[in-house]
Amino acid sequence: MCKTVVILTMLLLVPLCGTEASAQVTDHTRVLTARQAFSLIPTEIFENTRFPLSEKEKSQLAEQGMNSHWSITEEERDILRFGSTEGSASVCLRLFRSKRGAVAAFRTEDDDGVCLSELWYISTGGHATPLPLPPEPDTDSFFEPGRDLPGRLSSSCTYCVFDKGLEVLPSFSSDGIPCDLSPDNAVYYLWNGTTFIKKIKKLLGLPR
Repeated sequence: MCKTVVILTMLLLVPLCGTEASAQVTDHTRVLTARQAFSLIPTEIFENTRFPLSEKEKSQLAEQGMNSHWSITEEERDILRFGSTEGSASVCLRLFRSKRGAVAAFRTEDDDGVCLSELWYISTGGHATPLPLPPEPDTDSFFEPGRDLPGRLSSSCTYCVFDKGLEVLPSFSSDGIPCDLSPDNAVYYLWNGTTFIKKIKKLLGLPR
């Protein structure tokens, strides 16, 4: 996790060159909307749906709010939601802002209903750079100490964007065989205005 935090912090703290240029781009960032951010970012996240976007289709969606397969269904300063015309898929973009730029977090679901996310850093100059997702938590993060668990338990995780950051969604296997285990804890990476910080929250009253 430390490596990801350092990378993200360095990107968000990169100084700008020139006082005049700094004033101009900082002002731009203050008014940067989710729709403007969308126009700056490549559209790989849509490849997880039935209707990937070409650059022309992305421009049309950003400028007009719709194209042949997608339309904007909700728009706020920091949120942009897209729905497919056949109603089978949705994509959401959420901005997490800092003093030196913003992180644009995309969320979608693939055809199997698995939530997938990706992150982009947008500089105050309007340049978009892909960011790695935070490292997957240790399997022990999802369970209380002392719980009787199958031997050689491992986990694989996906990430789902929500209003405060990223929720980590685990699946477990024992000796390589998938197993149905209810975790004791939920694991999140919450935005603190600079980076995503790992938080563990105990789940109460859930059957195991």
